[in-house]
Amino acid sequence: MRPMSELFVPTGGTLGQILFENPGAAIEPRLEFFVEIRFQPTEIDDEEMTPLLRVNSIIVPSRSWKELENQTYEFPYYPKPGSVDAAMMLFGEQNPADVTGLAFGEISDGKISLQFETEVDFEIEANRDDLEQMEMTFNLSLEPGPLRIGTSIEKKLNGDDAEISEFAKQFVDLDAYGPIEKVPGGFILPVA
Repeated sequence: MRPMSELFVPTGGTLGQILFENPGAAIEPRLEFFVEIRFQPTEIDDEEMTPLLRVNSIIVPSRSWKELENQTYEFPYYPKPGSVDAAMMLFGEQNPADVTGLAFGEISDGKISLQFETEVDFEIEANRDDLEQMEMTFNLSLEPGPLRIGTSIEKKLNGDDAEISEFAKQFVDLDAYGPIEKVPGGFILPVA
């Protein structure tokens, strides 16, 4: 088997963000972030695959993606309260990944740098003893995506863009975003 550095070559990443709530689970409105890292297509077992690493539920004291600049955050191991939920999508499975820290760096040319380490476990879901648990280190720039408005917020406010903006400013620094836009699937605020 080829070395890991050849199997998993990052091609870029996105910093996603959503104003989220879940009244049914007693989750109050909050700004959440997630990271997606894309990789070059790779061939494993004579099959071409395109891995994707996703780190969800990044909940930190921030009112915009710009406030992440030069901040370092530590998290407990999943599934403890306050942890992030991370997985590598590969082999048709979500292979769990441990992420206990994220170090954001400078914002440059509209992107924010990020450093972190993870260990992906391919044994549990994909049942791959040949890959086992694989350590990975990342140091890359992320393209910030637009701030999405959660569906429950949109429904609660009857899809009224002025009311959504007014509601959002309680949790988000709207100066870091452009005006609200209606897009397929909901509402967004583009990054400014």
